[in-house]
Amino acid sequence: MDAFVELSAELTGFSAEELRSTGLVEQYRGLAQDATDAELIQLWYTGVWRGVIPSSRAYAEGLAWKAVGVPAPGTAGPGFGSWERRPRSSA
Repeated sequence: MDAFVELSAELTGFSAEELRSTGLVEQYRGLAQDATDAELIQLWYTGVWRGVIPSSRAYAEGLAWKAVGVPAPGTAGPGFGSWERRPRSSA
């Protein structure tokens, strides 16, 4: 198994398959060559590397969103044309 993915899985509590499914393993491997464990955890959970979001995908695939079971804000709208439908009234 890949040492970077194995360490990331151990630190984050997500499986290697879950981490690979983000599509960010190679990008994060390149960024985190000299990272501390805390920096690596922050990168995976928030998609932020030393104060910078390296890509929109990093934000959208942050493990924090997966941990709480919701999509990242602004990434999963109700769909094209939804603004044409009147909102349901709350009773």
